[in-house]
Amino acid sequence: MDAALELTEREGAGALTVRRLGRELGVDATAFYRHFRDKDELVLAVSDRIIAMTLDAVVESDDWRDTLRSITSASNATNLRYPAVTSITFARITGGPAERVMVEKILATISRAGLSPADTALYYRAFVDAMLSLTGQAAAVANLEPAVRAKDESAWTQIYGVLSQSDYPVTSAHAKELVALSEQEVFEAVIEAVIEAIAARAAETSPQPAIRRSRPNKPVPHEKNPN
Repeated sequence: MDAALELTEREGAGALTVRRLGRELGVDATAFYRHFRDKDELVLAVSDRIIAMTLDAVVESDDWRDTLRSITSASNATNLRYPAVTSITFARITGGPAERVMVEKILATISRAGLSPADTALYYRAFVDAMLSLTGQAAAVANLEPAVRAKDESAWTQIYGVLSQSDYPVTSAHAKELVALSEQEVFEAVIEAVIEAIAARAAETSPQPAIRRSRPNKPVPHEKNPN
């Protein structure tokens, strides 16, 4: 798997074939078919290797929010270390051992917030899809040819930063702020929004403690004055 990762990052995703990997390792390509049925299975196994690296970097916390933040930070860092593989697998399901552990970890972490099974499943998907979508987008950009990537990254400054105020008044009014934003700021804002949504849903659906009402004191009858 390490050789496949290195080959892909060096020469691009198109280079990842069993024949090319065989030449890289000095073995006959047919040897790989004892482990992988086809190239797609090999690609998914490489993706699962990246997930395993992510798991190794996750720091568990007593606070479920911090555990989710650690998962996103580790996932983003590991996936962007291998943009060629990430850009073609971020939307795939590997079904591999590392992915199974990751699914279990994220579901267990979100369930600690106190959500119902249905809400846990919903916010698991919201969390994972948001995290992987942004990471996959960043990996796709990082995997572009340098000149194309530079052109794409300068678009906010060279296009949206100089739009006509009369034609695009709202965009023009926010141009400075749009240009100043970093991808990391956007990533963290989206993840925090999902975490806040989980916390809000948990607070909304958690059983409220019963309010114990004190019984009014029964008035004591006054004794009649015998005089």
